[in-house]
Amino acid sequence: MKTKLLLVLTFIVFTACSESPVETKTSTTIIDTKIDSIQAAKKIVEVVNAKIHKEESIAIEVSAPSGANLYTQKCASCHGKDGKKSALNASEVIAGWESSKTQGILKGYQDGTYGKKMKNIMQGQTKPLSKTDIKLISDYISIL
Repeated sequence: MKTKLLLVLTFIVFTACSESPVETKTSTTIIDTKIDSIQAAKKIVEVVNAKIHKEESIAIEVSAPSGANLYTQKCASCHGKDGKKSALNASEVIAGWESSKTQGILKGYQDGTYGKKMKNIMQGQTKPLSKTDIKLISDYISIL
């Protein structure tokens, strides 16, 4: 009798302590939902990071000076948009000059070693230009 009672109690304890199919299914559903949420969050982070990277790339492109932009800002008002105008009727047409020639002249204007009656005007225009700016402008003038 004690043995039967012990067996019945053991069976009841094991049955009561085990997870029911409903509990297991609920636990699995909760875990699956959490996994799905984590995966969705990761996808959102990837999309946001991609957009941030794209916007940074665009900002870099916009902020980087180009020869055309620099020419328009610094040169076109006197030399014409296509470089085929004699600035103030006192200079040569610069369209198509070799880049190295233009670079040398712009550096000469910049440091005051080049120029005649346009020297003072051109020195003011070239003084703030970096070496890169001069190269970009010169390369652009060479293709006009």
